Amino acid sequence: MTLNRSWMFVGWITIFLVGTDLFIVSPFLPAIGQEVHQPAESLAMLVSVFSIAYAIACPIQAKFAERFGVGKVLQFGILLIGLANLYTSLAADYSHLLLSRALAGLGAASISPMIYTLTAERTLPAERAGKLAQVNSGLVIALVLGAPFGLLLGTFSGWRLVFAGLAVAFLLVLPINNLAWQAETAPAGRRGTTGRVATQEKLSDAVRFFACMICWSACVYATYTLLPTAMSSEYQVKVSTLASLLTSYGIGAALGGLLGGKLADRIGPATMVRLAFAMMAVTLGVLYFTYPLGSVNALLINLFLISLVAYGFFPALQACAAQRFTVRRPTVMGFLSSSLYVGMTTGAAVGGQLFGHSGMTQVILFSTSMALIGLAIASGISNQPTPTARTQ
Repeated sequence: MTLNRSWMFVGWITIFLVGTDLFIVSPFLPAIGQEVHQPAESLAMLVSVFSIAYAIACPIQAKFAERFGVGKVLQFGILLIGLANLYTSLAADYSHLLLSRALAGLGAASISPMIYTLTAERTLPAERAGKLAQVNSGLVIALVLGAPFGLLLGTFSGWRLVFAGLAVAFLLVLPINNLAWQAETAPAGRRGTTGRVATQEKLSDAVRFFACMICWSACVYATYTLLPTAMSSEYQVKVSTLASLLTSYGIGAALGGLLGGKLADRIGPATMVRLAFAMMAVTLGVLYFTYPLGSVNALLINLFLISLVAYGFFPALQACAAQRFTVRRPTVMGFLSSSLYVGMTTGAAVGGQLFGHSGMTQVILFSTSMALIGLAIASGISNQPTPTARTQ
């Protein structure tokens, strides 16, 4: 099998490395704090600065992709994140660590939306959601496996060697990505699309997609972020039990993304988006009544079901957006990635306020309301491609 034919695996492993780079920092914060003599509260910025840089840079890098080519921006991103991780491994103090993680976020913003765009371009509409789900599963698997494995490795080698290893991994996949995507190095607007189509694709038409992504991520991450804290403080649950709850959630997310992508190809991606929102509202409603019982077994099942029905949304919405936009596809994918982080930040912030004032049940109600708002917004999304998309 040639590299051109194994582009799915190349995309998956690259997304997996990006996810590992994102999730690996949090477990290492205590060790990093001891070495650079910084309090825990300031070290949280090492995680935040990555996300902030990513959210801001995604649409900017996507605009460059429209002008210079998606493949070229992808190559830049892989090189930058590799060098940024090397910088992290060598950083002498906190300020250098912050700068290195900001550069890593910029690099990641040049990778994920580009790979989603290239995947959409390489697949037929009838199988696009499934392929996007397969590639994106690398991010979920990184949460379940990549970060824990890195943490285990770090206990023997130290956190600096882990980041150095990530740097080497990124630099190794750089030429492989170059070969796998070599046909897509030209700017999107120069690969046979007409100026008439380009002018008809307005970003204002994508606002509904961005709003859906914000609602989804706020819904998911408000509950996901606060639940471990709530279980620890309200029910004194052990760390091992919390780990099993999060593992159950992660398994459901991985299965949900893959199965949801396949289902979206069968019933239509817009239908899948609405179905995901509806089922999220239902499963969160069940959580509202089961959480006060404090039953770990009930929570295990409930969290698995929530993530199972929720994560099919992501590839379905991406497939909808890819179907609607062709010339502006990189920019739309970039804004979708930014919207994901906007929703995550909003969900965590609002959820934290609600939890502090009224407890976990109010956080669950907030998540349920965001799912219902998302369902209402998604009612205006169609399974049918627009006339501009059909001309491609």
